[in-house]
Amino acid sequence: MRNRTHEAIGAAATLAVCAAVHSGGLVAAGAVGASLLGSRLPDADQLGSRIHRRTRLERRSLAASLAGRLLRLPMTLFAALATHRGATHWLLSAATATIALTVAAGALWPQLAPPVAIGIGCGYGAHLLADACTPHGAPLLGPVRRRRVHLLPPRCRVATGGIGDMLMLIAATVTAAALGFMVLAS
Repeated sequence: MRNRTHEAIGAAATLAVCAAVHSGGLVAAGAVGASLLGSRLPDADQLGSRIHRRTRLERRSLAASLAGRLLRLPMTLFAALATHRGATHWLLSAATATIALTVAAGALWPQLAPPVAIGIGCGYGAHLLADACTPHGAPLLGPVRRRRVHLLPPRCRVATGGIGDMLMLIAATVTAAALGFMVLAS
């Protein structure tokens, strides 16, 4: 799956949860923002992935650039040692990241905890489930079981950058837009 597809699926899943719990527009907006981070976290084990790239702000500001490099240093060291679709693609890692980031956000500002929990959890989880629809699958049950999980039969698996990836991107984007309107209307 391409990054855009992961992000759109994560945003759609996040907005579905926000609509189900009647979260309101402000919480939903924060949750969608957190889902973008959550949908990128599983690929922290791959150098060159979007989470390792500098942002526009980092390219324009020396202070932001230094802060960004400092914050990405642990991920860069981890990516140098890890294999892609390894430990970061376990459901246990999704739960751990969601809990850790929710606690950190709640410590900074208690009102941030719910949108961060929804966004990181949905974004990370949607990324894992989407990767389990690809030909390579994902080791969702690690470290207990290393075997990769495939959610689709072999002929239906979605190749990265293929027509299935594009169709999933379109479907997730349309779904996210419709759910966004539902959340704002409620």
